[in-house]
Amino acid sequence: MEEFKYLIPEESGDAISLDARKLRLIEGSLRKIFDAHNYEELMLPTFEYVDFYASIRDQAEDSMFQFVNSDGKRIALRTDFTLPIARIYNNERTNEVKRYSYFGKVYRLAKRHKGRSSELYQIGTELIGLGGKAGDQECLSLIEETMASLDLKDLKIELGSAKFYLRLMELVKDDRLSGILEKKQLSEMKRFIKEKGITGSLARLLENLPTAFGSYEELMAFKDYVKDFELLDAIDRMAALYEGSKHKEDIIFDLCMVPSQPYYTGVMIKGYSYYSAYPILSGGRYDKLLSYFDNEVPAIGFSYHINTLLNAYVKEGEADD
Repeated sequence: MEEFKYLIPEESGDAISLDARKLRLIEGSLRKIFDAHNYEELMLPTFEYVDFYASIRDQAEDSMFQFVNSDGKRIALRTDFTLPIARIYNNERTNEVKRYSYFGKVYRLAKRHKGRSSELYQIGTELIGLGGKAGDQECLSLIEETMASLDLKDLKIELGSAKFYLRLMELVKDDRLSGILEKKQLSEMKRFIKEKGITGSLARLLENLPTAFGSYEELMAFKDYVKDFELLDAIDRMAALYEGSKHKEDIIFDLCMVPSQPYYTGVMIKGYSYYSAYPILSGGRYDKLLSYFDNEVPAIGFSYHINTLLNAYVKEGEADD
C-alpha cells in the first residue's frame, strides 16, 4: 500500500506532465477566436449513460470507463463532446444555425503500453444547421485562423472525404478495404483486386488509390481514374474547399483517409505538426448524426487534441535548441 503514496494510475500518466501554463495560453487564444465568431461555450456533463454512446456511435463498450449508479444503471465517463452537444441542439427544438465551443477532458480506455493516455484534453467547436460548402468553408476558415494563432512551425491541414470512402465501400462490399487504405498498402491492394476479380475502371482506381495523397495538382490528376459520379462529387467538394482557402500552401489531400468516427458523412479534416506523428486536430462533417433524435440537420465540427499539441511544442523546442 505504501507505493500508492507516490504513484498515479497508468491511465493518467500523461496528464500530470502537461504544461499547465502553455495550456491556459492556448485556451485563451482559441477562446478569443471562438468568441469573435459567436461560438457559444458549453459546459457539458462528465457522466453519460453507456447506452447513449453505444446506441449512437456503435462504439465498443470496452473503450469506456463504466460504473453502475445508485439506480443500477450503467454510466460512463464522457468519451467525446459531439454527441452531448448534438443532444443539446436537439433539445432546443430548433433548426436554426447554432455555433458551440467546448474545453475539457474526455476519457477513453487506451491499449496498455502504447504510449497513449486515457485522460485526454480537447478544445473544439460544432457548427450545427449550416450544410454544404458554406458550412465546410466556415469550419476550414476557423481551423486556419486558430492554427495560425498557435505559433508552431510547419503545420499542415489534410483533407479527406467520408463520402468518397463510404461510396468505395459500397462499390467493393468488403471491409478489408478499410485496413488497406489506412496503411496505404500497394501490394495488398493489388492482391485484393485480383482476389475479388475486380476489373475495368474500378480496378484502375483502386490500383492507384494507395498513392492518391499530396498536393491539389495530384488530387486533380487522380480524377482521370474516377468514373463514378458520387466519387467525382466527393473530390469536387474537397477541391472547392481548397479553392476557397486563404492558406492553400498549407493544404494537402488524402483520398485513403478512413473515417475516425462512424458518423462522418462528408469532408474530413486533420491538422498536423511536423513534430508529431499523430494529428493535433481532427474533425469532419456529420449530416446524419442528428437523425438519432429524429432531427435531420447538417453539422460539422473539429477538436484540438491538446495532449498531442503540447507534445509538439516540446519537440519543436528541443529541435530549436
